[in-house]
Amino acid sequence: MGREIFYKGTNIEPYWDLIKRIIHESDIVLEILDARLVELSRNEEVERLISEEGRPVIYVVNKSDLVNKERLRQQVQALEDSGKNVVFISTKQRGSVKILLYTIKKVFAKYGKREIDEDEKLKHREAKADIVVGVLGYPNVGKSSIINRLSYSKKMKVSKKAGTTHGIHWINATGEIKLIDSPGVIPLGRDDDVRYGLIGAKGEERLKHPEVVANAVIKFFIKNNLRVFERHFDIEISEEEKEDFCCIIDKIGSKKRYLLKGNRIDENRVCQDIIRDWQEGKLRL
Repeated sequence: MGREIFYKGTNIEPYWDLIKRIIHESDIVLEILDARLVELSRNEEVERLISEEGRPVIYVVNKSDLVNKERLRQQVQALEDSGKNVVFISTKQRGSVKILLYTIKKVFAKYGKREIDEDEKLKHREAKADIVVGVLGYPNVGKSSIINRLSYSKKMKVSKKAGTTHGIHWINATGEIKLIDSPGVIPLGRDDDVRYGLIGAKGEERLKHPEVVANAVIKFFIKNNLRVFERHFDIEISEEEKEDFCCIIDKIGSKKRYLLKGNRIDENRVCQDIIRDWQEGKLRL
């Protein structure tokens, strides 16, 4: 997937070249993370490139309203302990966006503007502003929603379907801040359905193995808060049934009356419901 091609107008650039360009042109980089799965929504290659360019990064933990505060703090403890800049945000709460803007200005005041040599000025540097901020993150972590709030507009297309942003976009956030938005997809392993599904980078209808992803969601709730899962689907799971994925799927299918011929449970439909409810935030901790 690292060789996928994306388009901006008539220009064609390999994906990682676009990512490098965004990081290189930015004074600060925002990495947007999913509050439910902070570590899983980080990208090691992106962070390596940011480090190589010597850019400061702000970890923006989005959808923080979907996770209780205790679990949220546990997930970001290591980042905060290492002195990283972490901002919790919910696009439903305008105050959190103001905190993000304040943090951008504070980090910029510490690190200053990146150096631009004369040869580079002759190349592309379309994002001209006092502070240029690159925005990176997997599809469905909420990049477009955050950009819209930062720019107090609805310039970016926002959808529950993954991958609705393509090419590079330059957006004015404030009079002094300009944002550079990344393309819609950060490469993952082609067969990494679990990660795709859990972070919402690929919708349930496009997953090769929805049953594997649904099982991962179930295990996640068994480990963290089984009662929430039971209430959501109006079922009860005994201690013995916790290790029986098929039994849990059957319970949900029976409750929803998802039946095929011969009164067999439509397991695929149940799995898609579990994944969809998780990705859309209806099934939350």
